[in-house]
Amino acid sequence: MHELMAKQQITEVIYRYCRGMDRMDRDLTLSCWHPGGTDDHAPLYKGSAEGFVEWLWPVHAAMEGTRHVVSNILIEVDGNSAVTESYWNVQLRLLVDDELTDIQGAGRYVDQFECISDVWAIRHRTSLSDMIRVDKVTEMSAYEKPLILPNNLEAKPGISARDFSDYSYEAFKSLG
Repeated sequence: MHELMAKQQITEVIYRYCRGMDRMDRDLTLSCWHPGGTDDHAPLYKGSAEGFVEWLWPVHAAMEGTRHVVSNILIEVDGNSAVTESYWNVQLRLLVDDELTDIQGAGRYVDQFECISDVWAIRHRTSLSDMIRVDKVTEMSAYEKPLILPNNLEAKPGISARDFSDYSYEAFKSLG
C-alpha cells in the first residue's frame, strides 16, 4: 500500500509542475521540489530549482501561451526514495519578428524524488530532449476564424488564462 500511495503522490507532483508552468503559478511550480532541489535543463539551465524558476519565469511570461503535457510515467520506489521517467511534450507560442511562432518539443524528465516529513518532492530533475520543431503560425485559432460553426452564438468561448483568473482555480476552490 505504501508503494501505491507513493506513486500517486509522485504522479501528482509531476502533473502539478505542468499546471504551475502553464498557469504561471510560481509557488505551485516551486512546490514540486524540496528546498535545495536542483534542475538540469542543459544547455538552457543547470542549477538550483529556485534559480531555474527565476530564470524561466520572464521567458515564459513573454510568450503568448504554453502547454506542458506529461505521459508514460514510470516510477520505481525504494522506501523514501524514488526515480521516475516521464515523457513530456511542450507547445510554446511566441512572437518572433512580429510573427506568431510555435515551438513544439518532446523529451523525458528523469527525476529523483525523496519523501521528507511525508511529502514527496523532486530532489533532482534532468530534462532530456528528444526532438524540437519550430513553425510559423499561418492560420489563427478557430475562435478568430471559425472552422466549426457553434450551436450557440452568444456563448463565450472557454479560453484559458495564464494566471489565477483561469477557471480551473475557481473550480478547485469550490471543493472548500
